[in-house]
Amino acid sequence: MRTSQPSHSNSAKSLKLFELWYKRIKYFFVSIFVIILLIVSLSAGLLLGFFMSMRANSENITNAQLRAHVLRVPGDEQINYKQKDFLKQYDASLNPLLVGPKSVNAVIPKALVASEDSLYYKHDGILPKALLRAIFQDIFNTEASSGGSTITQQVIKNQVLNNEKTYNRKANEIVLAMKLERIMSKEEIMYIYLNIVPFGRDYNGDNITGISSASYSLFGKPPSDVNLPEAAYLIGLVQSPYTYTPYNEDGTLKKDEDLQISLKRQHYVLWRMKVEGEINDKEFHKAEKYNIKTHLMTKRP
Repeated sequence: MRTSQPSHSNSAKSLKLFELWYKRIKYFFVSIFVIILLIVSLSAGLLLGFFMSMRANSENITNAQLRAHVLRVPGDEQINYKQKDFLKQYDASLNPLLVGPKSVNAVIPKALVASEDSLYYKHDGILPKALLRAIFQDIFNTEASSGGSTITQQVIKNQVLNNEKTYNRKANEIVLAMKLERIMSKEEIMYIYLNIVPFGRDYNGDNITGISSASYSLFGKPPSDVNLPEAAYLIGLVQSPYTYTPYNEDGTLKKDEDLQISLKRQHYVLWRMKVEGEINDKEFHKAEKYNIKTHLMTKRP
């Protein structure tokens, strides 16, 4: 009987140790659950406040006012926006810098969607991550980031709002983007964007805006005549126009090593087009080999 006492003692110690660790583990998981519950509750409250804020913001501008703000396109003085299909007027415009669907090679909008907003034809102006990002910024009081915006949001940002990086402006951007999707078609929003987006500098060192101006300035041809690699190069500029522009401030062509930045961006656009099924492997590899530099416009001596 005496020899069994150590065994009972060890068992008791093991049991106490088990109970101790069980309580610790239980406490840990209960704590995690409580923290998660608090985070969910806080997020729900912020979500409610965010949507209430968006609802209030949406009442600050009518559909007619929003449309008027968006339809302020350079060179559109002869366009009658009271007519429903203003894109037909863009195509018929005597201003070569104002373009519609028939004035642009179809690969240009395909390149834009593939590289900048692959869910463009599926979303309602924003992506769910935009809401989550706005809430995160509100919690941690960080500045609103411009990264990851949809094409529709970029139209709102450029045509309606200022460049102030605040939570309220971001909330406005989100609600107005959703509102714009209800009053204008995807195609209309697309060509507003293509006509107003900055493309960096030309060979004179001047700023260029709009796909037509960019096409003439870089390749000496209208956007209807650009080929696949040229279209990908142009669209590659829109993410950061003055970083990717092939020209220096005085209009001279950048050195080869500096041009590589924009060429890598062009290759990314081509790769995204392949991923999205807009081009096949053969077209992708052929476009990659295209010598962009030899086709860029330069100053004459």
